[in-house]
Amino acid sequence: MHLAEHGWKRLTDAGPMLSTCIFARNEERLLPQCVGSLVRAGLGETDEVHILVNGSADNTGLTARTLGAADPRIRVHDLPVGDKVNAWNEYVHRIAPARAGAHVFIDGDIAASPDALTALAKALAASPESYAAAALPASGRSRRAWARSLIANHYLSGNLYALSGDALALFREKRIRLPFGAKGEDGLLSYLLLTDLKGGKDDSHKRRIVIAEDATFEFESLQASLRDAGLYARRLLRYSERHFQKKILYRILKEEGVRAMPEAVSEIYTQDACKGLRPRFDPVNFWFDLAILRRLKTNAARLIEAR
Repeated sequence: MHLAEHGWKRLTDAGPMLSTCIFARNEERLLPQCVGSLVRAGLGETDEVHILVNGSADNTGLTARTLGAADPRIRVHDLPVGDKVNAWNEYVHRIAPARAGAHVFIDGDIAASPDALTALAKALAASPESYAAAALPASGRSRRAWARSLIANHYLSGNLYALSGDALALFREKRIRLPFGAKGEDGLLSYLLLTDLKGGKDDSHKRRIVIAEDATFEFESLQASLRDAGLYARRLLRYSERHFQKKILYRILKEEGVRAMPEAVSEIYTQDACKGLRPRFDPVNFWFDLAILRRLKTNAARLIEAR
């Protein structure tokens, strides 16, 4: 299937019309499934796929190179640091082909639904003012509520979304990078797009994110096992850190604009910033919030001592 058949045209006569970035960290088992889903999702013969292997401790790199050897559309990039935001910055500012009309971002443990790439591209083409197209979840117990939230708020899910070529060019032109170590890059990216890449308090530019309702994705749900229990606990810790990060970072960006974006998210966790933070009093989040708060306050104190 080719995107040109659905109204999506190349920006130039030569080169790929669509570039897909796969974030792959410790995904040797699920990465082949992710890549295979792209073919069914509408990957064209002249499109590119960039697999960003970042800080993997398993054989993700070998798996990616094996996939690349079998398909000339695939390029593999080995990044030593295991940080998704760092990988995002590397793709946007260094790796992404400027000639691509759109750029798809997908996690290495995600399977895109049939025709999902086509739907994302069509959504961008049908909304010339949009910077991004959001895909919706097709699996998971809370998928319906999650999808309703994405649609109502014009948010992106980091599992699968697309940026227009113009949007990526603006990130480069304005030199906007996401802070190293940040959690929940999709929320931060949604905020930036809804503020027209300015930051500040006006996040009403909903035309910048279009919902591609025909583009969906699936993922493996966690099971009742010791391994998945550990994964779930680590996930809740990340969610807690993201919760506090949002409180501090968004306050800074709303007051000072995008020019105040820190290079690393660790810069925002000063003693003053952490003083007013409190754990949420509910049975799921309380203990994870408490653990993260202790870590953040300890790190803030160490930064003071280092000075």
